[in-house]
Amino acid sequence: MQDEVARMVLAFVGDEASVYRFTPEEEAELDESEAAAARGEFATDDEVRAI
Repeated sequence: MQDEVARMVLAFVGDEASVYRFTPEEEAELDESEAAAARGEFATDDEVRAI
């Protein structure tokens, strides 16, 4: 637990080490999201309000 707290503190102060590691599924979702953004595919205001 102490190591985890230290990683969070270092991340907070700007250490380059990542605190969280994406799962392969999360990485795929992020890639898909970034590709959609690059194509200009964003949710409408109504879609966001519905959520």
